[in-house]
Amino acid sequence: MMKTLTRLAFFALICALLVACAGAAPQPTAAPTATLTPTNPPPTETPAPTQTPTQTEVPTETATPTRTKVPFAGFMQLFSLYRAWSNEGKTYFYFLQSNFPGTMYARADSYDLVCNPDPKYPLHMQCESNQEIFGQDEMTFTFFTDEDRQDLVHTQKFFTGLVNDIVYYHNTDCPDRGKNVHCESEYRLYDGRCYYAHTCYDDCGLYYSRDNIPEVWNEFQGYTTPCN
Repeated sequence: MMKTLTRLAFFALICALLVACAGAAPQPTAAPTATLTPTNPPPTETPAPTQTPTQTEVPTETATPTRTKVPFAGFMQLFSLYRAWSNEGKTYFYFLQSNFPGTMYARADSYDLVCNPDPKYPLHMQCESNQEIFGQDEMTFTFFTDEDRQDLVHTQKFFTGLVNDIVYYHNTDCPDRGKNVHCESEYRLYDGRCYYAHTCYDDCGLYYSRDNIPEVWNEFQGYTTPCN
């Protein structure tokens, strides 16, 4: 009886040890799941900064200084054209008794003139055109105090003698032609109007002459001072 109990106890111990050693069946290790790497969204294009338009500076218009007008008190009573002549592509008019202290602007018919007092004789003035004027005898002169020729202050007609009436005497030509030229002038009154006659000489003798004496006239009234 005792042996039987001993054997049963031993058998039970062996079974317990086997059960303890066996333990729980090992579970298979789960394969690691691939970690999904989050995909970065495509980079959004950063908008380029819009260029702020630079304000263009509009140049400030500088006011053109206006020329100060010289007050015009009127020409003197004996205001007249003393002489007119052309030289090197320009034409000059010399007026007596103008008595204007500054620059004056004028027109002889359609020719623009600029007039200034004679530095030596400031009561008189000389007007200059940048054009050579020929073929004009009586001309209408208009005078202005402004360069734009808007402020008209005086109008008058004068006989200029600027006619192409020169006669050359080639029968006296010589190698010294044109040297030491000198002229003799006379002024005549026909029918109340003054006319001129110029005769010029050089080292060869008679060089040229010019005049505006009329071919037809009623009365010769004598000689006078230089024509207006």
